[in-house]
Amino acid sequence: MMLRVLILLSLGLICAASVSSPQVNVYTYKPIVTGEKNVLLCHAKEFSPPNIKLELLQDGAAIQNTKQSDISFEPNWKFKLTTYVEIFPKEGAQYACRVLHNGDTKIVKLES
Repeated sequence: MMLRVLILLSLGLICAASVSSPQVNVYTYKPIVTGEKNVLLCHAKEFSPPNIKLELLQDGAAIQNTKQSDISFEPNWKFKLTTYVEIFPKEGAQYACRVLHNGDTKIVKLES
């Protein structure tokens, strides 16, 4: 674990001169049907440095028990990360992803 942190810190220093905001997509595994089990995902890519936090939201509140992929990088030294959670959509609920990267915060909504 410590080695992984050191590698990410080193990569972050290498990429510090090249700051890139993430491209973010919020989507579900299958079309939303009220009350039917689904998976909500937030995928961020093409960002640098690797200091990022993704939070999935339902009606503006953070959804608990989310899972996250390992952060990885592409040959161009840009990073990618996915956060996901199983949901049972409610009628009229709004879903989104809050992205905190390099001191900036933005919210990307799930388009229905």
